[in-house]
Amino acid sequence: MIKGILRNWYRYILWAMLSAIFWTWIFTLLFTAPPKKKVVLYADLPAIDGNSLSIALEENLPEGIRMVEVGVFEDLIFDASSVLSGDLYLIPESKAETYLPSFAEIDRAAFPGETFFESDGKAYGILVYDEAGNLRIGGKRVFYIQNERCYLFFNKDSIHIGEPDDAAFFVAGQFLKLREE
Repeated sequence: MIKGILRNWYRYILWAMLSAIFWTWIFTLLFTAPPKKKVVLYADLPAIDGNSLSIALEENLPEGIRMVEVGVFEDLIFDASSVLSGDLYLIPESKAETYLPSFAEIDRAAFPGETFFESDGKAYGILVYDEAGNLRIGGKRVFYIQNERCYLFFNKDSIHIGEPDDAAFFVAGQFLKLREE
């Protein structure tokens, strides 16, 4: 019996590998959504409690959207294409100009009463953290950089801006409701 197992060890390893691949594929099918059915928020910040923030943003989703995925740039350091496929971005003010060509211009009327990141007289991001102004959106779920303003931006190439849906704007509105009292 032992000699048979030792003689066919490669079959057992192959079987274990195929099993792991199969169950990973099943898990992915069950618990993730295709890009058209999820809104993705990435942050260039030290850390985010992604699970907690996702749950808070998923309380009331628009029709056709199944989930909100949240992540930080550091988690995707070897997968730059994923960063480019996000819908929303939390970016510190010091890095905003670097990423500005990737951001969509915002209609100020869509977010009345908000403060915007401006460039050449156009609005691009919504202020979500200002320590001096006592503004902190997202509560303890988002770990902002101390003494640096942070803005919420929209990816100009997002599939959730314009037709067929404006889910990115909807999720941004949900995020803005997470103001700390």
